[in-house]
Amino acid sequence: MLTRRGLCRGSVAGAILLATGRAASARADVRAPSAELPPAVSGLLREALGLGRALRRGDLTQHAWQERMSTLLASIPAPTIAAALDLPALRARAPRVRRGAAIVTLPFPETLGGDEGAAMRVFFFEGGRTDPPHVHFNSVTTHLVLEGRFRVQHWDRVREEASGFVLRPTHDRELVAGESSSISEERDNGHWHACLDRGVLIDVEQGRLDPSIPPRNRQMVDLSGQRDGEFFAPSLSRAVAMRRYG
Repeated sequence: MLTRRGLCRGSVAGAILLATGRAASARADVRAPSAELPPAVSGLLREALGLGRALRRGDLTQHAWQERMSTLLASIPAPTIAAALDLPALRARAPRVRRGAAIVTLPFPETLGGDEGAAMRVFFFEGGRTDPPHVHFNSVTTHLVLEGRFRVQHWDRVREEASGFVLRPTHDRELVAGESSSISEERDNGHWHACLDRGVLIDVEQGRLDPSIPPRNRQMVDLSGQRDGEFFAPSLSRAVAMRRYG
């Protein structure tokens, strides 16, 4: 990588390996050394992963992680991060999808010293597409808007029942480049990102908060019964959720 633009185009984006796609979405993995990122951006990502390690050690509460991540991600302009990752080159090589987002998984948890369960992904959306509503387990995540506009809805996960979840609405707002939202086990656990025009998110996740709990994928939910107060959201399979919401 000889220039900021050429860096990720020649190395990061150029080394994408297409993974197996699901019916309505697909992922790609990126292999590239972290040293090729500009220092400011690699430093931000390293600090983000460090906050995840601190959370797993018990040095931070989940609420504190959410607040610290919000401040951290606002410390560098979104266009600077987008330029470092070379989004046009990544988008050109991302898997094509019929619904939802094309997802690129980055290697930085490995190369920047992330803890077990850490992950970083870039989500590419066409206008009108969404990442279907879902809840998370044993993890925290934050999403930073790099490009475009998104309507983001959040719910507290009040409790799990046999066929779904009782949720309580907490946020419904529009985010633009440079703004972020986050989830934890304790606050705003369920969320739904709807792209209002062509847009890009970067997701920073720290999973396996309690390593004794078996891993569990996020669970898609149906919002047809949503109301202002607590409501029941039935669980949906990924395929059905993509057809209904993606």
